[in-house]
Amino acid sequence: MSVGEIGRRVLERCGRLRESEKLRKIVRRSWDGTFTDFPKLPWKERVPPELRKQLALDAEKLVRGEWGLFGWKNVEVGAPPCWHRDATLGVVIDPDIPARKLDHRHLEHDADARAIWEINRWSEMTRMAMHSALNGDVHAIRVAQLWLEDWCDRNRPGHGINWTSPLEAALRLMNFCWFDALVRGCNDPELARRQDELTARIVPAHAWWVWRRRSFGSSANNHLIGELAALVMAVARWPTLERAVCSAKRAWQLLEREILSQFATDGGNKEQALHYHLFAWEMCWHAGKAADGLKGAVLERLTKAAQFFVDLAETPDAWDFGDSDDAQVLPLALKRVNAAAEFRGWLLRRAESATMRFWLGEPPQGVKATMRGRWITHAESGHAVWRDGRWTARVDVSPLGLGSMAAHGHLDALHVSLWFEQHALVIDPGTGAYHSDPALRARLAAWEAHNGPVPVAGRRAPERMGAFLWARHHAMPGLEVLDDICVMRFECDGRRLQRAVHVAEGRVEICDEAGLETSHVVTWQLAPGWSVERGRENGFVCRHAESIPVHATLNGDHIEQWEIVEREASPHFRELVTTQAVKVMFKGTLTTIWRKPD
Repeated sequence: MSVGEIGRRVLERCGRLRESEKLRKIVRRSWDGTFTDFPKLPWKERVPPELRKQLALDAEKLVRGEWGLFGWKNVEVGAPPCWHRDATLGVVIDPDIPARKLDHRHLEHDADARAIWEINRWSEMTRMAMHSALNGDVHAIRVAQLWLEDWCDRNRPGHGINWTSPLEAALRLMNFCWFDALVRGCNDPELARRQDELTARIVPAHAWWVWRRRSFGSSANNHLIGELAALVMAVARWPTLERAVCSAKRAWQLLEREILSQFATDGGNKEQALHYHLFAWEMCWHAGKAADGLKGAVLERLTKAAQFFVDLAETPDAWDFGDSDDAQVLPLALKRVNAAAEFRGWLLRRAESATMRFWLGEPPQGVKATMRGRWITHAESGHAVWRDGRWTARVDVSPLGLGSMAAHGHLDALHVSLWFEQHALVIDPGTGAYHSDPALRARLAAWEAHNGPVPVAGRRAPERMGAFLWARHHAMPGLEVLDDICVMRFECDGRRLQRAVHVAEGRVEICDEAGLETSHVVTWQLAPGWSVERGRENGFVCRHAESIPVHATLNGDHIEQWEIVEREASPHFRELVTTQAVKVMFKGTLTTIWRKPD
């Protein structure tokens, strides 16, 4: 962090002393709620019948207070929800504490701010409004309005956990843009009157606060993209906001700069986290439509970023790399648990993406299915993928992450993930949690949690300095494809490693060269659902209830020992399971061959 950035952060801290007072004044001001037709909702188009049905099912549960946190964990949040409660632990954070006195990274009883924020992003209210608008159920949208009124009553501006992150306020603002449009589309005078009151309480304060507290310096990652995207969308919806914040044109110009800065020229997101890649991309796409800015260099970069996601994301059995907190921007997917697959299908213009096409219209032109039977490389971002009729192999030779913080990066250089007949087989272990279990977070992001060769004594660098801060970043590994063999080279702590991956004739060969000076460990962690047992000599068999077995053999002159062990894995944020793994200690060269039965 530079001296200039430190000085700016000190000034920002001082400015928070009177922030609550300023927010209260903004809420009390008269509000010209004139709105435009953004976002344009597809009322006159054919609604996919499965969407109507799913929205009705979702709304019925939501009205009862039954929510699916992070798309997988069913919890009772209340009706209206308890807005300050970590529903995964039952911990409530005092809503009357001034936000400036709260450290969301260290909450009482190991509560995780991300779990609290999940129910405060208002995507469930947007979902209920979608149901009301498409199925004619006015009750659901009225319930959503009552809940938002309750939120305003219980979240005084500048107080409590929900006024500690401008990104969270931005996500609320994005959802409220759509919520407002959905309410107005019902053409109900009483709903419109209530909505006028809600808009005056919510929009000016949120927009002003997001603009004033937007991220900067080493913190300017996907948070800044989200904050600027929300401002573009909000000012496009309510033009009078320009007087309190900035023009939509100005916000879009700032966002354009971030798009070109945070997405590499080959389309990869520099945060090195596949989930955040899609998260940031979606926010940029919504803002671009609001600003009529999807053209020129920005459109080209976002199209390449869409292609990157299509290339690197494997569905339906997805496993990301880097951080993932299962966040969504707007509840556009037919089913949230399948959101990544639905986005990928929409980008590829597939028939099963009808719901995404209904809400978003047409995807960017030129995104194509990944070519099979050859390596597809994104060299600047440090990734490559191979797909054929049986195998998918995804390799990581990326830098640690974006900027000096590398907030969402993991120590996964040289890691290889494998899918066999669309079943995840060899996995990245996932994320776990952000603040509630720092030790778990550190373990799942560590070198030892990934399958690149690691010295038995471990590595000194990079060093985790906090939940979202790395020091002493490693150099970017090298990548080249030679005769259909993907060769990766990496140097850390003065040691050089090479890993070569070759997929041919229905099998995958991974050859590791680590030198004879010190012992290294490779740990092949299997996805949930797979079991492993010893085979003949240096071989093992992986079995799955929905797949034929996969056989593997270990070859090398100096295999010192290998064993079957249990490891932690996190399929979703705040979900932890135990899977099996094969841990191999060797010197020199180790070749692992994965194949179907003879």
